[in-house]
Amino acid sequence: MFNHVTKAIRCLMVVPMLIVGVATAQAVTVEDVESRIAEAEQLRAMEFSPRHYQEAKRSLENAKAYLASGNVGEADRELGNSDDHISMAMESTQKMNSYFSSLLESRDRMQMADPQHLRTDLVERAERDFSRVIDAVEDGDIRKAEKEAKPAKDTIHAAQVVAAREQFARPITKGVAAARKVHARKHSPNALNEALEAHKKVEELIKSDPDAQVQMHAASQLGQYKAERAMKIAALGDRISKNPAEIETMVDAEEGRLRLLGKHLGIDLVNAKDAEEQAMMLRQAIDEMEKGYQQQLADSDKTIEALNAKLGTYEGDLASMEDMRRKLQIKRDAEAKIKRLTKLFKAADVEILLTPDSDVILRMKALNFRSGSAVIPPNTYAMLDSASQAMIMFPDRAVRVEGHTDAMGANVYNQKLSERRAGAVNTYLTEKLEGRRAIEAVGFGEEKPIANNETAKGREKNRRIDIVLLAPRS
Repeated sequence: MFNHVTKAIRCLMVVPMLIVGVATAQAVTVEDVESRIAEAEQLRAMEFSPRHYQEAKRSLENAKAYLASGNVGEADRELGNSDDHISMAMESTQKMNSYFSSLLESRDRMQMADPQHLRTDLVERAERDFSRVIDAVEDGDIRKAEKEAKPAKDTIHAAQVVAAREQFARPITKGVAAARKVHARKHSPNALNEALEAHKKVEELIKSDPDAQVQMHAASQLGQYKAERAMKIAALGDRISKNPAEIETMVDAEEGRLRLLGKHLGIDLVNAKDAEEQAMMLRQAIDEMEKGYQQQLADSDKTIEALNAKLGTYEGDLASMEDMRRKLQIKRDAEAKIKRLTKLFKAADVEILLTPDSDVILRMKALNFRSGSAVIPPNTYAMLDSASQAMIMFPDRAVRVEGHTDAMGANVYNQKLSERRAGAVNTYLTEKLEGRRAIEAVGFGEEKPIANNETAKGREKNRRIDIVLLAPRS
């Protein structure tokens, strides 16, 4: 309720107050203007409405100087001017986000690319074209801004194409070249062809959709992995060609690994006739271990039944206790896996939570989107890769990506923004896992804050992505 009242007050601040019978409205204070400028900065007004933003800052500094000299009248005039310009800056910023969100996100992708992959002349030209869109919006001419947006997008995409080829295509090219030097075409043709197919996919994405960086990243990672695998296999093939005795050394090492594994499981994997028999022996060993665990659970059930009989419990208690036992088992399994999860992430990057329902939440604290943007920062790709590994550790759980915002801005805008961000993370994880897991993406907007929206730190905590691994329900 307090947030809605606060929003109403902010909306009133941008409209001149005309009250019949009242000569003057209450003067705007320095604190009022500073607060609104801080809010505008969070919405990136300095980028999307620089003229009004700079004028608001200039008038604020003038007002402070007048106050210091005791000239209250001039100070009030400058504060009013600053307040008016910050209102116009926020209005222009909102229009940029409403009309040109695709252009803004393309520019974000260009700016977040590694500088060493960008051509400076293209970036400078793109920024000049982008500034013409901003000028038109600040002038209130949306039609002109829409006309200027097309060449701006084309120039930004040109810069993205150059950067994408350096960042995503070139590493595969280098890997393939290294593999060919050790005769990969002869010794590992399949892996080499898979690397080349990945390179082809990257090039097609670059040409058709320069904004598809998540898909490019996934294809590039796969291509680099396949090229490296081709090189390793080919290098091994070269070694064996030059020194056939290497085969005996390799076989001895492999048998040593199998003996060690078999020793712990109580089976002889070395003397199995083929890989199929080895797999069967491993399956039987695992089945026996599972039977042992099942027997322990059955013994626990019998103990529970006996206790119920002694205590003369009511009908239905056995089912209730069975459900409790199942839930306890799910919780213990989650707790054990969370210990392994902590090794995947830095504590400062990801907070791992276990809910009373045994859902596991990966709170991506270091995944900080730019204001109004759903572009995933490339420096968080590795963190999301680890999140995909966490999902693999919980194969039987449904996955939900939740997007959350703070309470700044309109409810409808925040809702759509949270949905776009959750969708972006969903796309990334789906690409990484090659579509092997169904992932739900949900935006909650500002509905579920975890901190106070009236403070900057609180708002920062509320702007978040949660990856929820849902425990099985009854």
